[in-house]
Amino acid sequence: ERPRKSSLASMTDSSQPESLIGRRVRVGGHLGTVRWGPGELQAPSKAAPADAGYNASTSPAASVVQVIGVEYDEAGVGKHDGTYQGSRLFTCRDGYGSFAKIEKAEFGMPIQRAIAEKYFGAALPDAARKSNRNESIELMEYTDSKGREKAMTVELIGRYDVEQRQQRLEAFIEMSLSETQLGSRYRDDVWEGDWSLPRLKSLWLDKTLLCDWADVAAICELCPNLEWLSLSKTKLESPPPKGESMQAAKDAPTGMLATVVLEPFVCKIRTLVLNDTGVTWQDLLALDSHGLFPCLEHLHLSKNGLQEGIPSELGSEAMNGTQRPLARLRSVVLDSNGISDWSVLQRAISVFPALEALHLNDNCLGQSLEGLKDAAEDQTPRRLTSLFLNENKIASWQAVGALTNYALLELKVQRITLTEGASPLASPMLLRQILIALMPTLLRLNASEVTVKERTAAERYFASIARQENSPIVKGISEHCNIQEHIARLQAIHGDAVASEATEHGQATRSALSNALVEVVLRPVGAAIVEKPPTRKKVPHTMTVGELKRLAHLLFKGIPLDRITLTLADDGLPFGIPLDDEARELGFFGIGDGAEIRVDDEEDLRKANEKV
Repeated sequence: ERPRKSSLASMTDSSQPESLIGRRVRVGGHLGTVRWGPGELQAPSKAAPADAGYNASTSPAASVVQVIGVEYDEAGVGKHDGTYQGSRLFTCRDGYGSFAKIEKAEFGMPIQRAIAEKYFGAALPDAARKSNRNESIELMEYTDSKGREKAMTVELIGRYDVEQRQQRLEAFIEMSLSETQLGSRYRDDVWEGDWSLPRLKSLWLDKTLLCDWADVAAICELCPNLEWLSLSKTKLESPPPKGESMQAAKDAPTGMLATVVLEPFVCKIRTLVLNDTGVTWQDLLALDSHGLFPCLEHLHLSKNGLQEGIPSELGSEAMNGTQRPLARLRSVVLDSNGISDWSVLQRAISVFPALEALHLNDNCLGQSLEGLKDAAEDQTPRRLTSLFLNENKIASWQAVGALTNYALLELKVQRITLTEGASPLASPMLLRQILIALMPTLLRLNASEVTVKERTAAERYFASIARQENSPIVKGISEHCNIQEHIARLQAIHGDAVASEATEHGQATRSALSNALVEVVLRPVGAAIVEKPPTRKKVPHTMTVGELKRLAHLLFKGIPLDRITLTLADDGLPFGIPLDDEARELGFFGIGDGAEIRVDDEEDLRKANEKV
């Protein structure tokens, strides 16, 4: 019988394999980092429970297996905090640690092989025949209209034919290596000689096994015209701090070929997506000091636990430095970071003076108004004119009043506590009227253009209720907003008639606003109606999704009413925004002039899913 090794034997055995500690790994589809091993541990027998209560001395003989200790990125995937039979082999958060057999672990591969496996299978020695090739089925993640994270299986029909057309790397303009085993830039073991992706503009490297910024920098050098790079859910180690040089990527070539540079490389990336990567502002400052992204204009930092949003010390560092960090930054996305302090507005302006848009969706803003009044009263010249506040805790008219003092050109404020939940205080349409009336500079609200007709109706409506001292709306707004100043402004525009308290006039203005029309394009995409031409229709903001379905049924016929599905086309989402709540008004989804709505058949979608 093979002698059993103790729990710690593999840590001291001189014959143990090379350490894998720190390597990124995928086990059973879950990403993690190796914290121990490889080493040999006793696997509990099938009859014994594999938990902390397992006792090797009283259980049947168990086999010895080669394992690694893994700290997973997601909570609940692991089983412990790095302990085994009472001995601590590594340390991690409870519920994140686990041991995995080495043969079940998937480690990273160089980018050349990752590209070949996905796009050039025929270039690999073990390529299958065309008759045995499977089509590519991937899981595409997206966020629906209610902010819920969903996933959809996508099948690439005709993959083999596409590969035949894409025989040259120079042909690629967009490329996705998301959820592949990509782990490094080097070594090059598929194609010989110099190679690059000279025309590539957009590159997705989400949920890969990359862990070193040096590899990211080396990959960028392969793509001299790259403008968009996404690294979402790819956990990267912190880069060397400012003042220390960044080392070359592992296994990078050395010698004369590595030192001869015909022209200095300048990264042209303008958009960098680092959602759910665990990146910190100190990491970003270090990257900036190394000059990795000198042209960066748009930065996505959702779900990184940046509760302060933009730290106050970042502003002092910017003022003390000879050059501001990320000086060209025009937009920052800080969605889902637990931000509750409105002072983030002032800090954003002071740190990034070129900033034009700030995304703060799905945070905790509104629980307190601290910092919002100061931000509104701050007269420092700023370029920040677009603010996105969807799904925040804005629950009172007091908060709305304070917000209207902040001059903006574009605002998004949907699915907030004031208009959602068990007992909302207002409808989305009423909130829209109030915001338009009190924010005279506003050009776009909730992705819909504010037309002259709509502004006129909203201002007249607000002027008619502003003199109602007992109105809870007026009382709440007036706590942080100068109502009389707005009344004087509206009287100067619309005359004394708007100050009349005649209920008929007030009702007429409300009716005019409710019936403000927007022009939408209904595009048939269902199999039974796809050959019919798209139709332009002017519909009211207040039309519900159910009413629009009935209109589409009358226009296109061919699809039963109960099978019609509507989707709002959106450039930022591959599948658009499903209009899946028939009771919602079109204004809730931010549908404005020129919006395209796809009319599909639910039966077609069901058959496609069954095929997948």
